[in-house]
Amino acid sequence: MSVKTDKVIITAEVAGRKINLEAFEVTLDERMDESIYQGMQRCGQKLQKKMLEVVDERLQRTEARDWENKGRKARQIVTCNGWVNYKRRIYKDQEGNWRKPLDEMLKLKPKEHYTLNVKEKAGYLVSELAYRESASVLDWLIGTAISHTTTGRLMKQVGQALDAEDEEKLERVFEHGEELEAGKQKAEVLYGESDGVWISLQGEARKKTEVRVGILYTGKQVIAEGRNRLENKVAVTKIVKNSQEWQETMLKTAYEHYDLDSTTQLIVGGDGAKWVRQSFDLLGLPSEFVLDRYHLYRNARQAYGFTAQTGNWIHQITQEGLEAALPDMLEAMSSATPAKAKKMRQFVQYLIKNRDGLLDPDCRAHLQPGVHRLGAIEGNVDKLVVRRLKGRGRSWSLEGAKAMLAVCRHKDKLKQRAFKPFEKSPAKKHRKDKKAKYDKGEWLQAGVPSLYSSHQNRPWARILRDRIHPSGVL
Repeated sequence: MSVKTDKVIITAEVAGRKINLEAFEVTLDERMDESIYQGMQRCGQKLQKKMLEVVDERLQRTEARDWENKGRKARQIVTCNGWVNYKRRIYKDQEGNWRKPLDEMLKLKPKEHYTLNVKEKAGYLVSELAYRESASVLDWLIGTAISHTTTGRLMKQVGQALDAEDEEKLERVFEHGEELEAGKQKAEVLYGESDGVWISLQGEARKKTEVRVGILYTGKQVIAEGRNRLENKVAVTKIVKNSQEWQETMLKTAYEHYDLDSTTQLIVGGDGAKWVRQSFDLLGLPSEFVLDRYHLYRNARQAYGFTAQTGNWIHQITQEGLEAALPDMLEAMSSATPAKAKKMRQFVQYLIKNRDGLLDPDCRAHLQPGVHRLGAIEGNVDKLVVRRLKGRGRSWSLEGAKAMLAVCRHKDKLKQRAFKPFEKSPAKKHRKDKKAKYDKGEWLQAGVPSLYSSHQNRPWARILRDRIHPSGVL
């Protein structure tokens, strides 16, 4: 079968004027949808150019009506439809300032080529994919070639704007005393965990910096055997100057999302580091510390080996307390080599330092029943930071790392704004037919076909018939 094409001509009416937008050929084969997509993209470029001209004329009659018109100047921008070339008017206002109302409406800075939507698309894609892969996807989406370095630069602009917005809000609260709107989510028991991960830097005085990760949630929901989902989770990732800034960030996050007046207990989890223990101190809630089980088991196996005995000791410690296993651990230390004994001694000191966090929550008599175990922070560190900022020889400038963390932190918001989903039409409600009324005594007349078929003489049928119809009834 030979390939055939059909010509499509698209016209539009803009501000009462009809214009021809695009004429293109559609291939009538399995690639038809792609030829339509590309044709509509070119159509969108011409429509956007025309719309910009119409808006510029409207601004001349409204906002710029008292300004001195200094002519028109050409500009090129990259939009969701690709490159668009247009001319806009330039004015001098009453104070003698040069004004470009159309650029101001589009929030375009001088010499800036990319619209906000394109930037946010790049930001979201980079939060999920490598720069080169993101550039390839963005190329196809907007029909314009964009290099991976440009994609990275757009991500940085979006990330810096988001990070500056977060920092400004933090400053308004803790420097100028601005009140925050309290969260609405009730949480009788609130869970908070935090941990840190080190990433490599380039072009900085330091070779590495620590990214701090914190999560807050109200409980766990079972979604499958051995799998749980955190309920009402909020996550924070940040490079901070000191622990005070981190504590303020966690306080702001908790206050914005949860109704802390309803919270009677805070369960804090982490590896036992000083800043981890103090992450939620500013919340001012009665707190209970639980040592993170991943770090507990990892340190135990590094010191005493990956053996069943090591596992038994840790189980005893988390159920009964340190005293239950300490004598046997000290005895094993006394017979170990000097190098091995040093590791064992360090681990025992680690246990003593974090003695208050060893028991599982359900083994603490003073806690109310039903308190969940912790241990979700390691998975969140991996998903929120490690997968995108570590490995494969990655290293960052400090500004670039902060921008990437901001983009990853706000990826859901970016996705919603840059890739707004189509609204689904409401599902039609099917009218259920009313069940026919029946005589409630009809079931008494029901029969059992097996009792009267070819099976009627089999032993099980005789027994069943005798049970249903006792002797003398039939």
